[in-house]
Amino acid sequence: MSKKIDARLPKEIGTGLYPVKSPWDKMISYREAAHYCQRYSNVVAAGIMQAFRMLVPDYAERSQAMCTNAYNRLYYVNTMIPGYGENNAEEQHMHPFMRGNFVGGLVGDSGDEKHLMCGRVVDFGTYRVEKELDVCYWDLVGTELCRSTTQSLQACADCAAKLRPDGPHLEYHMVEAKGAGDRHCRIVAECRKKFPMPEHEQWECFGPVATENQIKFTKEEDTVEESMMFREDCDYLFSNGTNVEADWRSAYPFVATSNAASYILPTLEDYIRAGKLTNEQVIYAIHCVLEAAGKATFIDEFAKEGVRLWMGVPHSIGKDDGRVMGGYLEMYMQSMHFDYTIEAFNSEECIYVIDTKPMLVGYFGSTKMIDAYVWFWYGMTKSLVNAQWSLWEEDSPEGKLRIKIAKKVDKFC
Repeated sequence: MSKKIDARLPKEIGTGLYPVKSPWDKMISYREAAHYCQRYSNVVAAGIMQAFRMLVPDYAERSQAMCTNAYNRLYYVNTMIPGYGENNAEEQHMHPFMRGNFVGGLVGDSGDEKHLMCGRVVDFGTYRVEKELDVCYWDLVGTELCRSTTQSLQACADCAAKLRPDGPHLEYHMVEAKGAGDRHCRIVAECRKKFPMPEHEQWECFGPVATENQIKFTKEEDTVEESMMFREDCDYLFSNGTNVEADWRSAYPFVATSNAASYILPTLEDYIRAGKLTNEQVIYAIHCVLEAAGKATFIDEFAKEGVRLWMGVPHSIGKDDGRVMGGYLEMYMQSMHFDYTIEAFNSEECIYVIDTKPMLVGYFGSTKMIDAYVWFWYGMTKSLVNAQWSLWEEDSPEGKLRIKIAKKVDKFC
């Protein structure tokens, strides 16, 4: 930047791509929309995790189930989808001379940046890998998730190793986690032949490592708040040790298609298939938690005023008006790139028809994310507008979600 211009995003970043505009012509930027996706979707995921905790009270059992699913699911994606692993290796510039599964660190590093989870690679070698994160939008979900993301990375690394000459096998561990209250998230992968440790259960991929004395801690004042693609000191480019480069365009589709619920919902489907839980039990628990979470979102008057200001809602639209909730949904749907049509938008009712295909990406056959959204938005409507107003699904066409916002009397709500 010029010496006369303070640090700011260049005007071309996000220009012309995926504009997000409220019904009252208030726009938000590409960067803000990307961050919004990560915050919002993982708040919904945190509610789903709470439902999972009610259904399966034992921490170790939940964690093991999520770890097993995460490893198997990512292993399947990498090995069973034709060309997936090869394309991933090419995209990450995994050179032929690289041996073993340490190359999985490349997958994790680029994935972090695309999810706006910024930090740094501290060590990257054949026998040891270390990555430190300063920001993690998934940290409010719970440490069961921290464990399972470690196992999805392990699967990606093990699959990448199959494309390379034989080499050392590294075990990936989450040493610190922001979800556990640590300042950073930290992954350390070690070769057990070189750095031996006692054997452990899969879900215990969390905690001490053999090379603890090699860990490099970044001071608070040296941490970062933004991914490389949005930072002037990085020339607005993500780059790594194998000369991969990606600009601001790489935030999508990842911020919209991947969130913590993609680890939880497939695990709940495993429980249903195994007969350990019924579909009705799972749906009921998610319903109760997400509805309550939605109601809590706008319980304070300043929260309502804040979202109205954010969307540019005119004073002529009062508090008792469902268009405020409708406009709020449009901001999220545009940020997430959900295709939708508007059947009604007036002071009496708002009706939207939403394409559900992008809402299902990453959930491996589970449609419960759609239900979670509806219950979450129902609860929000009650607090953002008032209890006379409701939001519900009505007459949805195949492959679509048709939701209506209007006043409704329900003696059993």
